[in-house]
Amino acid sequence: MADEKTNAQAASPAPAPGDAAQARADEQDKQSHALSEQTERLREEVAEQRHETELREAKEKAKEVIRNHVSIAAIILTTCLSFMGSVRGNRAEAVASAKTKAEAARVQAAELWAYYQTKVAERTVLEVARDQAQVDLAHRNLSRDDPSAKLDVFKQTQYDERIREFDASTKQVFYRVQELEREEELQRVKIVEPAGAVLRYDLATKLITLALILLSVTILSNREWLFWCGVWLAVIGVLIGFDGYVAFF
Repeated sequence: MADEKTNAQAASPAPAPGDAAQARADEQDKQSHALSEQTERLREEVAEQRHETELREAKEKAKEVIRNHVSIAAIILTTCLSFMGSVRGNRAEAVASAKTKAEAARVQAAELWAYYQTKVAERTVLEVARDQAQVDLAHRNLSRDDPSAKLDVFKQTQYDERIREFDASTKQVFYRVQELEREEELQRVKIVEPAGAVLRYDLATKLITLALILLSVTILSNREWLFWCGVWLAVIGVLIGFDGYVAFF
């Protein structure tokens, strides 16, 4: 058996030198291909990381741009609010002053009118007394020159004088009442314009305040559409405030 194995080994051909070189070349190709695949994967990973880095940088840049825009808009709107608050205070003072003057004129006119009515009532009493004295003289068939009618004539004269005094004083009171009523009406008219301005300033302030809230939320959420919503609200508020300033200043 041993002899047969020895003979078989001796009979099998030995590997050729070209086959060994081909094997080594194939092995080197496999190693080179594996190295190329590893290098390609590394390149892909590096490119992916670079892309992610660029995306992060772009997002950070966009956030920074939005923050800058929000900061600028907030400064402008805060300045507008401060200006509107100052002008609104002046308009509100004008409204309060006009209301005070109108109320004072109304009260004084009411008091003078009550005084006028009292004087008119007293004058009516005097006229009735004077007319009654004349009727008494007529019933007694006495003339004003009769000595027995001198007391009645004197009373009539006193009545006439007091009636003239009442007429003069009540006329002045009546004219004064008319002046006070005109003053009240004038002050009521003066209230209209600054009151309209105050109304517009209040509405503008509310809109701008809401816009500032939206801008604050924009920084937290990084949503650009919130920023533009706030800007449009602010623009509307500023236009309303400007309308109140131009129309009722």
